[in-house]
Amino acid sequence: MRVGDPVIAVGNSLALPGGPTATQGIVSALNRSIDTDNGEHLGRLIQTDAAINPGNSGGPLLNAAGEVIGINTAGASNAENVGFAIALDSAKPILDELAQGKPHVRAFLGVETRTVTPDAAKQAGLDVDHGAYVQGVSADSAAEAAGLQVGDVIVKVDDTDIQTSDDIGTVLSSHRPDDSISITVHRDHDDVTVTAKLGSHEA
Repeated sequence: MRVGDPVIAVGNSLALPGGPTATQGIVSALNRSIDTDNGEHLGRLIQTDAAINPGNSGGPLLNAAGEVIGINTAGASNAENVGFAIALDSAKPILDELAQGKPHVRAFLGVETRTVTPDAAKQAGLDVDHGAYVQGVSADSAAEAAGLQVGDVIVKVDDTDIQTSDDIGTVLSSHRPDDSISITVHRDHDDVTVTAKLGSHEA
């Protein structure tokens, strides 16, 4: 899959009668990340200009050969012709569990983050030039219980160095609820390590 490849988004757009609808577009970008309205961070997304309207979410994103390459998940409310789909390789483990009749329960940390870049670090006066800047902590979450704070920069989870916000999601995908993880944050010019017992979020 490459940027510019043609795609078709299928779904029951706007719940209109008459069955599913299909909209055509291209792959606009790969490996996008967004924060949802409920505080979830979604990474490794396919961006497309195929219309993804209410009702399309959960439908397949197909390539020109009719193969499923993603699961439609969101359209940008503040922009036209911007939609996102979860890449199939990210969604397949979840689909396998659901096909077996098992609810998929994800490990949940409860932080809203953005990637620290060298330019952003310089502007904010940070003395680290990478990591995931904590800009929100969910109430009653694992992050809150562990003492994570707005303004922390997560630089390591377990043995994984965190370069971007997406790295956190990658680490969490290998864990289950109630697992304990070690989180190193940069706070007030020092590194602080805390332990968080992960919560759960049902897909």
